[in-house]
Amino acid sequence: MDPLDATVSVMGWFCPNCSVEVSKENTYCQVCLYARPMDRQGVPQIFAGYKIHFNGVIPRTLKHPSHAVEWRMAERHGAICVVPFDLTQINLLIYRTGYERSDKVRKCVENDNSVPAVPVTWMLDCLLQSRQIHTALYRLNSIPAVAQPAGKGTVLPHHQHPYYLMNVEEYAIPTSFPAERKKKSSIGAGKDIPLGADANLPPFFELQDYQYTNVNIFKAVCDTLGSKNLGDDDNNQYDDEREKRERLANIEILKCEQRHNHVDKLLFSGMKFLLTPSLESDPEVTQALKSCGGSIISLSEGSIPELLRSSVTHVLYGQGEKKSDVMIEAAQVKKEFPGLALLQVNWAEDCFMLGEVIPPYGQYVPTQKLLETLSKKYERR
Repeated sequence: MDPLDATVSVMGWFCPNCSVEVSKENTYCQVCLYARPMDRQGVPQIFAGYKIHFNGVIPRTLKHPSHAVEWRMAERHGAICVVPFDLTQINLLIYRTGYERSDKVRKCVENDNSVPAVPVTWMLDCLLQSRQIHTALYRLNSIPAVAQPAGKGTVLPHHQHPYYLMNVEEYAIPTSFPAERKKKSSIGAGKDIPLGADANLPPFFELQDYQYTNVNIFKAVCDTLGSKNLGDDDNNQYDDEREKRERLANIEILKCEQRHNHVDKLLFSGMKFLLTPSLESDPEVTQALKSCGGSIISLSEGSIPELLRSSVTHVLYGQGEKKSDVMIEAAQVKKEFPGLALLQVNWAEDCFMLGEVIPPYGQYVPTQKLLETLSKKYERR
């Protein structure tokens, strides 16, 4: 039985380090300061068997290393994290970028080859791919003459990793980050700044946006259509493009990959969409569908049953409008016309990302229970 899964109690949880019962409100043990382990149920144990020591990754100002986000990530996925650096107790050293010439790394690389030293990006790449990557691909085999830039302050280089950015809030607890030190100022928190002194203030720094931020798919399609990244650009010479490899049409979800976006302007050709009110009022959704060959049937063109029976092939709805009037009528008409497709809006997003029309099955269509609920609502009218 996993010792970390045996820490749950009715009144609280038991500390796996000192076996003291702690109340549910506390996120760490008040005796040994060990943080409450996260639940491992349903989480792939890709680090099972590893006894890890972190070098330079966890700030020294934390109450206990187990409060760190990196520690909790490794521990939840099967690893045993060790605080003291003892080569007889650990079998893996994870170091921060810039610590390639530290004493701990030297001992692992030069003195003891049985304990590999890998950068923290190895752990984050494993978590991002949900599999264990062989340490030989990341292992440091020799001490470099010059270490890589380590970064300053609390923002470390690996904090820009996609997995860290997307999951830091899930793994963090209130004490996961070092407390900010109050800087002494002679002015006193801006209370003594005279009026009209804007010219004497230093300029504000323009911080770059996160490069791994997810973008809105429909907005990305509209932006791509406004640029030259089209799947069939008419400005290209046919003779020049004949021998080149044809690029697939797809939309990348990360902001830093937007330059690779390509759109197929015939993706939804022949399809006639009826949108729920919130989707129809969104100009980015309508523009993206129209620009890729689809036709938008407005709700104001006639009654909903007539439109569904005459000219509509696909009905797109948002998660919050699955029980709207449009869906109630569409579910009833679908009994007469099985070819009418009722699809969630994420179907169109996935079609844009893959560059092809996905069959309308599975997670994209309403469940049988939802169809029965819509049928009952129709009968109550």
